[in-house]
Formats: sequence, C-alpha cells, structure tokens
Amino acid sequence: MPLPKLSPLQSRLAASLMGSIMLLILYLTFSSSQFAYAADVDSIRPEDHNHERLMDINILEPDSEHEVIELGVEGYEAEFVGFDRSIIGRVASETDPVPLLNNRAVTTNIEQGQTISFSFLNSSLWGALSPQASGLPSPVRFRKRNAESVADTGEAAFEISDRELLGVEAGEQILSEDKGADSTLWPRQSSSASTRMLYITVNTCTQPEAKGANMEAPSQLELYISQSGENKNPGPGQDDSLQQSYKLNGGAAVVTLNATGDVYIGLSGSNMSADYTGIWNAQIAASIDAPYHYYNSDESNLVLVDSDSGSALLVTHDLTTDNGSIYNDWVNLTPPFTMFASKTANSSMTGLQYSYCGLENKAEIAGTINGGQNTGKIQVSMTTRGEDDYPKQQLFFDGLTAGTSYYGILAINGNATALGREGVGGGGQVWKAMTFSTISADNCALVYNLTFCDQVAWTVPSNPNNFPNTSALAEWYDKSTYESYKYFKKALAQIPCNTTSSAQYSLAQNCTTCDAAYKNWLCSVTIPRCTDFSNDLPWLQERAMGQPFPNHTTLSPEQLSLANSSLAMNGSRNVAIDTQVQPGPYKEILPCDDLCYGIVRACPAIMNFACPTPGDTGFDTSYGIRRTANESGQVTCNYPGAVHDRSVGSISSIPQTMAFGAAMLSTMFMLSGI
Repeated sequence: MPLPKLSPLQSRLAASLMGSIMLLILYLTFSSSQFAYAADVDSIRPEDHNHERLMDINILEPDSEHEVIELGVEGYEAEFVGFDRSIIGRVASETDPVPLLNNRAVTTNIEQGQTISFSFLNSSLWGALSPQASGLPSPVRFRKRNAESVADTGEAAFEISDRELLGVEAGEQILSEDKGADSTLWPRQSSSASTRMLYITVNTCTQPEAKGANMEAPSQLELYISQSGENKNPGPGQDDSLQQSYKLNGGAAVVTLNATGDVYIGLSGSNMSADYTGIWNAQIAASIDAPYHYYNSDESNLVLVDSDSGSALLVTHDLTTDNGSIYNDWVNLTPPFTMFASKTANSSMTGLQYSYCGLENKAEIAGTINGGQNTGKIQVSMTTRGEDDYPKQQLFFDGLTAGTSYYGILAINGNATALGREGVGGGGQVWKAMTFSTISADNCALVYNLTFCDQVAWTVPSNPNNFPNTSALAEWYDKSTYESYKYFKKALAQIPCNTTSSAQYSLAQNCTTCDAAYKNWLCSVTIPRCTDFSNDLPWLQERAMGQPFPNHTTLSPEQLSLANSSLAMNGSRNVAIDTQVQPGPYKEILPCDDLCYGIVRACPAIMNFACPTPGDTGFDTSYGIRRTANESGQVTCNYPGAVHDRSVGSISSIPQTMAFGAAMLSTMFMLSGI
C-alpha cells in the first residue's frame, strides 16, 4: 500500500517530532541511574578528595586579573595529602630540588661556587617513624673526667644513651652538643600537631686541596634551609628573610628544626679556585627520628692506656655500670667502636674531623673505609681491666712512628646498629679528637692481655734483639711473676680461710681480698712500667744505667759514674730483667705506695707484711705517690688499670688555627613561614 503523500507543513511537523523523540532517547540514556558522579560516593578518607574544590573551579576564567592563561597549564590536577604539584602533573626541571627520603643519605659532588638543592617533602615529613634498634645492650654511659684533679673520685656521670648515638625512642630526648655542661635536651618530636621535628645532617667526605704549602683547610660547606614555597632553591644570593644558613664545623652539621611542610635545602661551596683545586663530596640526610650523622664536640671518650715506639693501646670509658646480665652482654658483645688516627703534624684530617666519611677518606690510620668496611688496621676487643672492672672497649694498632704525636678519634659506624646504614643514625657518630704520643726508645715494649697478670697493660723493659716478639716478652714476664706468686699461695694456705666469720683473722678482710691485693702489688713491682730514658718528668726513676742500649751505645761517662754510686739507678728492681731481657737504660714509673699498704690492710698480720713510708730510706726509689694536683692526666705512679688521660686539664682537640668553627651546629629553630 503506497504511503500517504504529506503536505510541506506535515513533513516539517513529522521531522520535528522525530528529532524530539531522538533527543528524548538520548536524554534518558545519559541520565540513567546506572551512572553516578564520583562526588556522590563518600570517601574512606574524605580529606583526600577534592571534588568540592573541583566544583568551585572555573577553568575558563583566570584566578586573577594578572594571571595569563596558558594551554595545558591550568586544568584538573589531583591533590592528595602528602603530595603537591611539585611532583604531580608536570615534568621535573633541572632546578627542581633532589628529594630526600627519611634516613636515606644522598652523596653528591659540589663544585666550587656551586649550590645543590634538595627537598624533604610533606609526605616524608609526616610519614611513619622508623623502627628503633641500636643493637647495644644498654645506654652508653661515659664518665666525664674532673678537670681539677685526676684523683678526684667525685666524677660526674656523662650519659649518652644508645638512642642518642643511634636514634631516639618516641618520647625520649636527644642531646644537643652546643656547650658541654650547658647542653640542652631537645624533645624528639614537637608536641604541636602542626609541626614535626626534622633533623638535617651533612658530612663532608672530601674537600678541595690547597695549591700551595702551609695553607689552612678550605672553607666549610654552607647549609641553607627554607620552608617557603617562594624559595625552593635556598643558597647564596637568595632572600635571607626566606632562609637560614649554617656553616659546617669540622666537615659536619646537625641542624634541628620544627617543620610544617615541605623543607627546601641548599648545600653550597665557596669559590676558592685561586688557591684551592678540586671539589667537595658530601653526604646529606634528613630524618624525622634522630640525626642520621652525629658528632660530639665536648668529649673524646677515648684515653691512652700506654704506647711504645711503634704501637698504642687506647680504651673507651666505662660502657655500663650494671653488674647483672647487661654487664655480661657488654663483655660478650662484638666491639661496636672503631677509631681513626693521624699525626698532629699532618693536616689531612683538618676540616673533616667530625665527619665519619671524611675520616674514612683522610685519616692516616682508618678503622673502616668505604662506608664501614673494616680495614683490620685496628685490633678491637672488650675488656673489664681497670679499678672498677666495668666493661670497656680497647683499641690497639701499630705501624706508628717513634717519638711522634697523634690525634685519635673514636667513632661508631652506622653498621653497629641493628638497622645498618639505612636505619636511624646510619651515618655513625664521631667524638672529639684526643692526642697521644709514642715514645722514642725501642727498649720499652707494650704488652697487654696477660694470662696471670690480667690487669697489666703498659710498656715494659724490652730488648728487640733478645725478644723480637712482644708476645714472647709478655709471656716471660707473666710466667716469672706467677712463679713468685706460688710461694705466696703456699703461705696463704696456712691461714684458716674457710672458717666461721668469728674465727677469721678479720671481720673486714678475708683470704680473697688478701690474695687480690698481693697479686696487684706483685704484678706491679715485678713487671715495671717503662718509658724513655730521655723523659725528664720528676716522678720517674732511672734504671739500668750501667748497661748498654740494645743498639750497643752507652751513656756518657758522667752518667755512668752517677749510676755506679746508686744501686737503684744501676740496675732494675727485678734482677732477672737485667740478666735475661737486658733492656739497657730506661726510666720506670714507680708503683703506687698504696698497693703495698693494701697488702698490709688485707692480709693477716702473721704474714708480717710491712711497707716503707715517705721519708724512709729507699722509699723514693721504690714507690710513687698518687698525685692530688692536676698532672694533665699523666700516670705519676703505676697501678693496675692506670691510663694516660690527656683530656684532663688540657686542650686535645684539633687546633682552631687548623679548623674552622668551635661549636656544634645543633640549633633548634622555628621557621615561621620560611
């Protein structure tokens, strides 16, 4: 059947109707309930969504009359907590700061006159705190020596917890090293919900070298910090109101700040190309837990036990005063400390003395290199030797030059922690330098770790021709002393020791204390403490002046004549030393008189022990007196555990004329909008 023919008016009406139907179908399709806006669904973290902000944005209108619309610049950009437009939605440029992550050091080269930019973003600032694991049995408590008297027993405890060494537990505090006794304890985290404490640290690993001789160390790197979005590349020439600057001290900086968001950092080196060549290499790190790198400019925590012409033995202060399981844990611990040493005449460490990586690169004798690899140059072990029997770590090394002064620097590597170099405090810690010297003569040798006289750790009369091996020399002294001790043990066995307290010879003493007192005295008088014959300290006693030196030279006729008039000068206190060791002329640090008095107090009167007193004939050539005046940490008379603490009453750090700065850059500040 043919379709009816429509008039022009009817045709237009039909077309209009069909178009309306089509539009209605399209409308129903796109308004179906199967589609929903993202804004219709509540977010699990509503603060992370931006739909309300998007509804208010008119992308066709500029934000202000001064803004220029650029294609592809304006538009939707996701904004999430912890992330900003600096890392989302655009390609990074060469001027963008290098982002730092929590407890992750970045190593960089800095040319002279160059500034390298870094950032610690909001996402890292408000990230989770890292786990704390120091790997040490207990807090480390170093004893601060009294500067007035080495004999003063009222020493103040100087405590550094392992959290201060290697991190801080939540709620604990870390020590700022500004000025010794005036140091301030900073809280680990601010109590404010709008700020978080951030530690920014730098270690200089290498520095430019002087073109000429006898020049000072190059200037230190400078650290710039900003919290202003208007100064994302802080450094020289930028608006000082938008940044803070800090010059490194001894190749290190530890800066503490309360941060509110993104932190921008610049590390800058001066242009000194006229006098210096080369670049800086440095590590920089940021942490919300504790300083990644750390240094202590107040205490060396390292003392010289003794030295001979080619080796030295040093020891830390007591690591704990606990007498229980923690004591045993320390004694059995793998030694955590290392050290670095250089001649005081060598300026290679100058400007790097507080930098762990700098010391690894520049110290003449380095315990570790390349980020903590053990070099084997320093022999380390735990010991309880000393008057108090508390655990310490001893460090021995040889290959030294005779008659030379050295700097010694104690350090702990980040690998000593359970988390290693990528954990809290992974950059390690460095202490203030101390000084020690080797002796000139080769007829005194350093012995320690003896079997019987286990408290002996000092230089003894020696002859390298007769005892080229110090182990054999130590064994000879130890066995000779034990042979003498056996006679005492036979005499002590006659005393009724295992009896009731009322039947013992003393209510305050017993056979155990008598035995210990006699052993200390015997080891000290049978194994004399030896030093250079040329040493003119007043408390030293000349010995064996009538013998030739190991190199077959002798003293002058005048000195030989003087020796012949004195038995004490012409021979050693132990005749076997002159006949078997044959050391030649040396000087002895006499044993302390209180060692003898200790036997009289501790042992039964029936044993008839007696001691000379000052003024008696022979006292001055047999015993010394513990000095009560400051002797700059010298050992004025010998006793088990005696050490040369040169840090007492003297300045032992690297001189200011060789290094820049004097105090630690540990500064707490609130950058209000900076």
